[in-house]
Amino acid sequence: MQRERRRDPYPWTWEIPVAVALATLFVVVIGIQLGRSVANLLAGAGWTWPDPNAGTFPSPIGTAFWTSLPGVLTGHSDAGLPNPAPSGLADSGLVWISLALTELTLLTATIWVGVYAYQRWGPGRMRGMATAAEAEKILGITRLRKVAGIVRPDLYGKHAAAPEPVDRTAEGDATEQPGPALGGGLSPWLLDRRLTKEER
Repeated sequence: MQRERRRDPYPWTWEIPVAVALATLFVVVIGIQLGRSVANLLAGAGWTWPDPNAGTFPSPIGTAFWTSLPGVLTGHSDAGLPNPAPSGLADSGLVWISLALTELTLLTATIWVGVYAYQRWGPGRMRGMATAAEAEKILGITRLRKVAGIVRPDLYGKHAAAPEPVDRTAEGDATEQPGPALGGGLSPWLLDRRLTKEER
């Protein structure tokens, strides 16, 4: 089943690459504004964000969010901010360093999420395989200890017989010494006692 899945994978269509490109572009644009805001925060000007009321059609993002991108990329930390701009804004060097670190962090996180999603839900995923958490829930140590009396009633059952001590000082190999009595964990009412030949 897995071999067939690998040889005949689900065909790529144009929607998936376009969705990936748009998501990456959105992360890059958000990273530019976040990088500028982090730089201003480190410089002591507080958290800054483009003016949402700028432009003809005010919106939660605003026109200044998009029009300020070229200014932020050239190192202007006051591009698109509400007037009057706060004092103590970051200089160009701090803006560029903050932009680079923010973009690197966001793109790394995006790639990690993309790889995880591809392995988990992509065309090359393993079908019918349990996750590590599901396997631990069913086959983990906690579950095995919980059902130990059912799996091994002779060792962990309610009527399990205590093992007889082995005399290590006796002659001969220790493996020849008598071990624990068999059938000690079974209730007498469950199985009839076996009659000897004389009793029959």
